[in-house]
Amino acid sequence: MKRLSLSEIILGVAVLFSSTSTSRAESVPVPDFELPKWESTEKVKLADFAGEIVVLDFFAYWCAPCRKASIELEGGVQKFYAEKKGNSNGVPVRVVSINIERDNPKLTAKYITETGAEFVLNDFDGVLLEKLGGAATPFIVVIDGTHATKEKPDFRVLYKKAGFEGVNKLRAIIDPIKPKPKPPVGLQAAMFVTEGAAPVERRADISFETLLASDIKTTSTALSYGQKHASAEWRLNYTHNTAALDYEPFTLFDFLGFSERVSERYDAVSASVRKTFAEDFTASLAAGVSEGFGDYRSLWLANYYKQQFSFLPEYETPDPRGYNVSTGLRWEYLPATGFAELSLYYGHDEIAPGYEVEPFPVFTLLKGRDELETWSPSLKFENVLHRRVRMLNEFQTTHTTGRETRYSFRNSVNFALGEHWVARTIGGYTRENPELRAWFAGATLEYEFVSRWFVNVSGLFYHDTGEIENSAFISTAAPGIQTRQGGIGVRYAGENVSASLSVASIHADYEAVEVGTRPFTNLYQDRDWLSVQAACSISF
Repeated sequence: MKRLSLSEIILGVAVLFSSTSTSRAESVPVPDFELPKWESTEKVKLADFAGEIVVLDFFAYWCAPCRKASIELEGGVQKFYAEKKGNSNGVPVRVVSINIERDNPKLTAKYITETGAEFVLNDFDGVLLEKLGGAATPFIVVIDGTHATKEKPDFRVLYKKAGFEGVNKLRAIIDPIKPKPKPPVGLQAAMFVTEGAAPVERRADISFETLLASDIKTTSTALSYGQKHASAEWRLNYTHNTAALDYEPFTLFDFLGFSERVSERYDAVSASVRKTFAEDFTASLAAGVSEGFGDYRSLWLANYYKQQFSFLPEYETPDPRGYNVSTGLRWEYLPATGFAELSLYYGHDEIAPGYEVEPFPVFTLLKGRDELETWSPSLKFENVLHRRVRMLNEFQTTHTTGRETRYSFRNSVNFALGEHWVARTIGGYTRENPELRAWFAGATLEYEFVSRWFVNVSGLFYHDTGEIENSAFISTAAPGIQTRQGGIGVRYAGENVSASLSVASIHADYEAVEVGTRPFTNLYQDRDWLSVQAACSISF
């Protein structure tokens, strides 16, 4: 039986949620407002922007993603259209930065200075933010005021989004707007799609990870490239892993084994596509193929059986490979704050089998299961609970050939503690009858020590009760284990380039092996690991 993988134990948290923008087929009215200017008693009304295109930039000084959005909006929208004296049809464009944080005005002033925000209003406690359907920052809204007059403030929301999709996305919405009366709403929506087509967004990623112990070394290199255009995107991925180990037999229970240096590789290719439709729904489809040993444990066990039985005619040299398909549907059930995703995974794997000897009536080598099928449905909920708190919950069941159903739950939470501080927590529980119980908990604290540069410290604890005995004579089932991890990292989040580097120490403490598992004593021994991870992403 397969234990939880190391990637499941050391999982990351995707909590900066990417969702569909609210560019509805029909524009919606803007709630009227009257807000004070920053550090002024002067009030600004919605009607003051009649005849203009307005981009609202809701921010808080402690929101790290807001800083990038505000800087790009001032340069790529406000100054860009000011120099051109309006959009492509001559309609004036105005960026209005809206501060939602009442506390620490000195830090807000510093934010305004550093981002270059020119026109700032106060929406303390996020009253207007909530009326517009937002809860998290940055929250960007594009308003068409070309129909409005001072006497008749007919303003319409063309776009709103929790998160920043870049100035090119906004320009594609702003440029088609004309100062003359618009055609009927249905035709306007069609023009919005055809004339204001979003540019192609490209992204390339590379990551590397190595795990080092005194007798084992693994590496994982992943390359990814994708494009996004309007409501559709696709991505190609390639993964290359290596595993090398100093195989040592446990001689008291393994009389045929000998010391050996063993190494293998693993390669996987996958592709995925995503498409947004009906504004609130996003469908996804992915498929992949792989070849090789997926982890060092399967390599160790395969080498054991090779040394024991390769001289017998019934033995077959293992050639593990597999394929998988997954599909999903994501629903934005609360605008910009609530998302649900239902997905289904299917995998078919040809694995390195185990062997047993049947001595009577004739000495025979019996091959174990060499193919596995896995079905795994899951349900995720992502929610913005507060403009400073975001949460992800995932429920999953896994059905694998020859095993009981496995049930898992995972949770992660992001807390914006202040201007430069973010805390993340993760946790989860897994159950598989009759005996396997596993849980983990961890936390990361990150600090922005220089603009766009972050440093973090993290810790993680994992425990499980061990796998179920899978053989009457010799069992490969792993005993119970506890792992403790502590690490540090640094991250850079630029406009088009992001990079990260982290180093962690991991101590794995196994329980004593059972009698049937004694041949694998050296596999399931306590180890100290060093983990090094590096990643880089480029958008263009």
